[in-house]
Amino acid sequence: MGLPKIIFSIATAGLSLATANIQKVPGLVITGATVSGKITIGQSKQIFSLLEAEQNGITLADNPFAYKHVKSFYDYAGNGAELWVMLISDATTVTTAVDKTEDLAAKLLNDANGRIRVLGVLRESTGNETITGGIDGDITTAVVKAQELADDFADKYFPVRVILSGSKFSGSAQDLTDYSTSDFNRVSILLSNTDGEPEASIGLALGRLASTPVQRNIGRVADGAVESLNAYFTDGQTVGSKINSWESIHGKGYIFLRNFVGKAGFFFSDDPTLTSANDDFKTLANGFVMDKAVLVSYATLIEKLNDEVPISETGNIQPAIVKSWQNDVENAVNTLMTSRGEISNFKAIIDPNQDIVSSGELVIQLQAQPVGYAKTITANIGFTTQIQ
Repeated sequence: MGLPKIIFSIATAGLSLATANIQKVPGLVITGATVSGKITIGQSKQIFSLLEAEQNGITLADNPFAYKHVKSFYDYAGNGAELWVMLISDATTVTTAVDKTEDLAAKLLNDANGRIRVLGVLRESTGNETITGGIDGDITTAVVKAQELADDFADKYFPVRVILSGSKFSGSAQDLTDYSTSDFNRVSILLSNTDGEPEASIGLALGRLASTPVQRNIGRVADGAVESLNAYFTDGQTVGSKINSWESIHGKGYIFLRNFVGKAGFFFSDDPTLTSANDDFKTLANGFVMDKAVLVSYATLIEKLNDEVPISETGNIQPAIVKSWQNDVENAVNTLMTSRGEISNFKAIIDPNQDIVSSGELVIQLQAQPVGYAKTITANIGFTTQIQ
């Protein structure tokens, strides 16, 4: 036993300083300008801090609009967070930027080589926008192109979800396009910001999404408020001034900022995509979960492509092969997702009665059971003469 003494073991993480814990790598396509020797329009940049953004020409002086949103991202996500950025000219519409045939958002996704899981796109308002469906008409047409872009990259095993800025909101919920019967399940529109400007706080939304696990709803209250003081719609009015329209705006498929009685700060309302209520991917969270499940399964199954599959005398696939392949996929997904609470259960099923000799095709059924979400909590309360 050593000499009696007092030992202090000093913790180094007690201040909860922001550090990166990126779960879904984000990309940002945003209005900006070329800065000689640092960044050019249409160039893809991978950065990991606000300082690195400034070193690449995204500064308050040279690119104030892009700087605001990049700063908002890092204020939430913390230094070390990976962000892919592309600047587009102020003459480039969002519709053009997300067009899969254009060398803009598509180029950024390709340059990131499939790392980007959520893409934010916004254009700085010029003041000359035509309002269609209650917001900048450019966004209304961009929704279609953004879905096409995301579908195209999903087919390449580069799955991505797109967040668009619902810029220049007219202020009337009645004017908004109702997306509850649409099928744009890889696209969302954010209708709020923290500064009263005509564009939504896309940088903040990306920071929240990137910092939380794939199954996490962007509006989870337990994760804390995303803004302490102010929240607005993109018409410049406070979110509180339209509290009677919140249900209508939400019902039409939009994301916005809201507050709760007795809770400080503002929270994202929910995570809807622009699709019908019976679509499995009516939420961003379900989409991110499926994207990960597909990629994890793909990484296992690609190793088996063109592999030999022994057949029994009856023409069925050998039971040992069925069991082995099922276990391989299940173990991968359960290790990387189920054990982390990202899904509830996962199962792989291979029917041994497949004519793989003639067809060369092996069909595997993959079943992912998602987690549930307490989006409505009903508490029945009343007086009683006896507690049971």
